[in-house]
Amino acid sequence: MEQQTSAGSLGLKKDGTNVQDQEGKGAVGQQLAHTNGASHDRNGGHANGTPLSPANMHLSNGDHSHSESAADAPSVPPQLDDSWRHGPSNKSMGKLIDRLTQQTYHDLNDTLAKMSEIPQQQDAPQTNGLVPGQQDTSQASLKKKEILMTFLNDTRDRFTKMAVLSDWARNNASEMAQLITVKVWQDAQRAAHANAAYSIGEIKRKMIDFKVPAPNIEGAMELLATGKASWIPDLGYIPPKRLTPQQLLKTLKDMNFALATRLNLHEDLPPHMQDFQIADGRATFHVPGEFQVDIAVADEDTSSPFYFIDLRFDFSPSPVDLHDQLRAHLEPRINATLAKDGLKGCYNFLHNFILTHKISVLAEQARQLARYGKWVECIKPEHLRRTLVVQYWATLPGPKNWFEIGIESGRPKRGSRVSPTPQLSVRWFRRGNEVRDAQLEFDWSTLDFEACLLQVIGKHCSGKLGAAENGLKALSALSSDLKTNLTMDSGASQGARLKVELSGMRAPLTVQLEETTGQLIISPPSAVTRTCERTLNADANVDVSRVLASCGCQTVQEQVRKQAEMLDWQEFRSSANSRGVFGPDSWQRSMFLLPGWGQNWALAVSFGLGGQSWLVVQVTAPHADERGRQVRDIKSASPISFELKTMDGSSQATGYTKAMLLQLERSGMAEVSRNVFSQDLDALHIEHDFEREPASLTGAASSSTIRSSEPVFLHFSSLMRPINDRKWKRWAADIVRLFNHGIEGSEALAAGEVGNVRHDVRLSLEPGKLKRLRQTLTRSRETGITFNGTGGLAMQLRTPFGESFLERLRRRLQSIERLDRDVTVLQRLGFHCTTVTLSRLAFTYSEVPPLSAQLTFAADGNGPVQLKMEPTDSNPHCRVRVSLEQLLNSKDANAFDNFAHIIPLTLPFLKTVERLEAAHASKRSLAVRTRSSTWYTIAYKAPLPPCTFDLRARGRQQGNTTSVKWHLAEAKTPGLTKPEGWKEAIDKFWHQKGDRWFGLGDSLIADSQGIEAALKDLDGLVQTFESAADNPPEQAAPTSTSGPTTAPPPTAASDANQPQAAKSNQQPSQAPAKPASSDHPAGPKQAAAHKESQGQRNDVIELD
Repeated sequence: MEQQTSAGSLGLKKDGTNVQDQEGKGAVGQQLAHTNGASHDRNGGHANGTPLSPANMHLSNGDHSHSESAADAPSVPPQLDDSWRHGPSNKSMGKLIDRLTQQTYHDLNDTLAKMSEIPQQQDAPQTNGLVPGQQDTSQASLKKKEILMTFLNDTRDRFTKMAVLSDWARNNASEMAQLITVKVWQDAQRAAHANAAYSIGEIKRKMIDFKVPAPNIEGAMELLATGKASWIPDLGYIPPKRLTPQQLLKTLKDMNFALATRLNLHEDLPPHMQDFQIADGRATFHVPGEFQVDIAVADEDTSSPFYFIDLRFDFSPSPVDLHDQLRAHLEPRINATLAKDGLKGCYNFLHNFILTHKISVLAEQARQLARYGKWVECIKPEHLRRTLVVQYWATLPGPKNWFEIGIESGRPKRGSRVSPTPQLSVRWFRRGNEVRDAQLEFDWSTLDFEACLLQVIGKHCSGKLGAAENGLKALSALSSDLKTNLTMDSGASQGARLKVELSGMRAPLTVQLEETTGQLIISPPSAVTRTCERTLNADANVDVSRVLASCGCQTVQEQVRKQAEMLDWQEFRSSANSRGVFGPDSWQRSMFLLPGWGQNWALAVSFGLGGQSWLVVQVTAPHADERGRQVRDIKSASPISFELKTMDGSSQATGYTKAMLLQLERSGMAEVSRNVFSQDLDALHIEHDFEREPASLTGAASSSTIRSSEPVFLHFSSLMRPINDRKWKRWAADIVRLFNHGIEGSEALAAGEVGNVRHDVRLSLEPGKLKRLRQTLTRSRETGITFNGTGGLAMQLRTPFGESFLERLRRRLQSIERLDRDVTVLQRLGFHCTTVTLSRLAFTYSEVPPLSAQLTFAADGNGPVQLKMEPTDSNPHCRVRVSLEQLLNSKDANAFDNFAHIIPLTLPFLKTVERLEAAHASKRSLAVRTRSSTWYTIAYKAPLPPCTFDLRARGRQQGNTTSVKWHLAEAKTPGLTKPEGWKEAIDKFWHQKGDRWFGLGDSLIADSQGIEAALKDLDGLVQTFESAADNPPEQAAPTSTSGPTTAPPPTAASDANQPQAAKSNQQPSQAPAKPASSDHPAGPKQAAAHKESQGQRNDVIELD
């Protein structure tokens, strides 16, 4: 059976466990009940082990049933336990075949590997070109074939056995299973008998301790009472005689002499036992730091051995005296060593014993530290024979750190004759690598494991912080802003500190290593330092120098963020493509939107080991990046020169404050204005320069302060000279000084809103320039312009932040020049200016009735001029207000001059027209149409004769002056029937001459005052031909293309206005030869719709 089992499991060593053994163990408990249990008969009718029926279970041991005989016992064999079929030891045939296949595969790989290891031999060349025969004679090839055939034969045998076993199992499986069941039962019975015998023996052995011998109480009492016992035999020893003091002293002297003679003359003392003293019959050898041993001799014979007397340890902690157990252990061994190897052997024995004992003391101290106190779970000591291995910083991730205290052989260098002496040594492994150049100096005389541990940890801390310092210096090789200071206190762990300082820090960062856990600690504590600590302590392979550099930059960044938050600066994220703007020394970056700067300009700062770099950047609108975050791109960047300074000129160490950020904000504003202004100046080729103020002697003023108050000087001629006007002459000195005062009211603005920047302009007027403007300029805060008595001109401009203001400055200066020119024209014509500002010009051109005009200019002259005639309900010029406004907004250089001359020219005519329209209002027989401010059409209709007259203002050049006259002629109107006698009457009228008018034969010419009389005479002529038929009017009001007819003025208005008209007529030469034409004017309602200064924003105020 066993042979079949072993044959069936050939080669399956892993699964070849004995099924019967395992099943036997499980069946032991069941079979023991059938062996010596009460349910079986002993020496009865049933065989031992045969189970009884339930009816016989009441029989006691040895009894049997009388109702049944032995012959009536059942012949059926007992049921045996076959639970092994369902156990893990029963392997299926498929499992056996799988394992056999697996073994074949591995054997094939091994066979191929062996064949590949056999080197290939080169065949010798054949002579005369002969080719070797078909027979293989290569030893390597034959060896490979042999290995392959061996593998094939073994594999065939295994599979043959498997086939036989498979065929046999198909027919005899049940019989084989019964046989295994019987075998399992037999093994269980055998094990039960063995266990019973073993249990009986164990019970007898354990009962020995419970046996108490009979006490001899009487003998004990006799011995305790008398000190003697009659039952104790007397050995008859004779005690030696006691030595007298003289004999004892003589004996000791003899022993001292014998020791001195022997040690000095006959013994070859070891090098380490040269220090000895002889006294009291013993020689005391002192080995410093190890032991003191006392030895003696028995006689003077030099061959007699030394004897051990006493041993004292020369290190601490150690016992003062040897206790009996240790003495009993050492004394025979020391005496045996002295007898065999003499003093040299004694030294070697004691020296190795002391070294081993020291390691044991240190190991015990290490175990106490690891078990109690602050070093729990931080160190792991392990005492391996004569070596103590201690792992420190056990909780730190990454490679392990440990040191070993052991005994080295002390073998000297090659060629030395000194015999080797073992000694204690230390090996230090840092992160799994041995540190060979570490100079660890342990005190072996005073054993203190914690001191040794702290010394190793101190070296490790110093080395780690030193490496970090070197890394920081390498990172900041081109920078002088980073300052590091490594302090070490004789290798103590708490004495190693690394201080890292960057400009802008309130306090330097102090980096230490916690001595028990080895974790890095950064102080002062903050959210940034805690994050860096977690990074450093979680990853063993992290670059400490880079993390510390980033920590320093983040610390300064957080300080700037806190101050920026107080100033309502809004931080945003820049895109990854914008990082190149900050340069290579950029560890951290922050970008802020400032109040009043809008969405296009921002202040950026880069934090690096070289300090902080502040930039003014122009950014794009926010957009989503690949992660879905809102970012902005940088379109342009300009650095801001800024340096942290104290009042004494030294480097600033208190960090950023609110005042510093405000100063940076002003510097950024100046930088933006400077860049925008410089781009415009360069594009227009305008000469300019920036004033450089001298540096402060105390060094308190930084470059940013100088930049914020830095004036700009412009060339006036380059700024104001027209391109095509060669006759232009400058009216101010050629130097224009410009100051930038920053954003006004930025405290009330939110981040991202656009504020207005205030610019102050200073220039000096040329002698005699702008005299009339200086005399009439209204001193109000709306003007934003002032003059002083010496000819100085000061202005204020307010422009949106980041936008160009050069063109606005030019328009403002042109507006000043234009305003002076307009005032000069008005005063020349005798008009009275009531309001003179850059945004509004109002003047009165008639005293009776009071008539005035008001011109509203757009901001900086960039926009149309709005005209308002007052009073709006009775001013005759309301009829032509739109035409006059169009004339003012025309591109003609003399537009205002023409406007000013047209007003007195047209005033008498417009008054006359109003009176004529009032006279014909009942019959609606007169209509006046306005073509332009200097061209009108007068049409008569029934009941008057239908006729039309054109009235135009025409000029004639007379030398350097131009004379303007009204020209009145009849318009050709084909198809109209004239009354009889009309032609003769009108021809006669054209040949007449009246008050300040005269006829030309087919028309007439009149000046501004004569046109009134001419129109009256013409109207009288037309009325003489009035038809007798009284046709009803077609409309309820007189027809006028210029709007509703205004009410007639008082009758005295014509006479009262004559002086003013005459005064206006004194300057006829200033009117243009060709008045500008315009569209049809609007009515009085439209004229009244233009309110004074309505919808206009005045961006200029008066300077302080």
